[in-house]
Amino acid sequence: MGSTSARKRNARASATRREAFDALYRREMAFVWRVLRYHGVPEETVEDAVQDVFVIVHRRWKDWPEEDREARPRAWLFGIARRVASLRRRTSARHERRVRELPEPAPERPLDDRAADREALAMLDRALAALDEDTRMVFILAQLEGMTAPAIAASTGAKVNTVYWRLRTARAHVRAAMREDWSER
Repeated sequence: MGSTSARKRNARASATRREAFDALYRREMAFVWRVLRYHGVPEETVEDAVQDVFVIVHRRWKDWPEEDREARPRAWLFGIARRVASLRRRTSARHERRVRELPEPAPERPLDDRAADREALAMLDRALAALDEDTRMVFILAQLEGMTAPAIAASTGAKVNTVYWRLRTARAHVRAAMREDWSER
């Protein structure tokens, strides 16, 4: 029987807190909005910042002495809004710094150049497909990945002279295949 009355008291207290919070929100939302704008929060993000302020208020409601809530709510709200604005400015500055550090996008290449690149890649794919796997791997590691012959030998377990031979063979084959493909165009 005692637990039922405790639940009712808790429900009433919860409803009272919710009503008090809702009333505070309605009464002070415009004030918080202005404080955030005065502290440099951009117009397009001020609604989110207002929500952040009231989420903090709601979360810390129990820590806020009731007499201060009634007598000086704006002082507390001002402090929270100022910290939210400061955090948003720092976050925005960090984001802008990262954006400035990004490299400029490469200029759009003409369609003809892109088509020629695709065609050259297709020719290279055909030339590489005709090579045996070991020779193809040496060519790719040396020509496309920039590895040296000793590094390729160490990673594949082949002898260095074998790597050099495979690379010469692959280069000669690719050169001949590309020449043949270009002459057929």
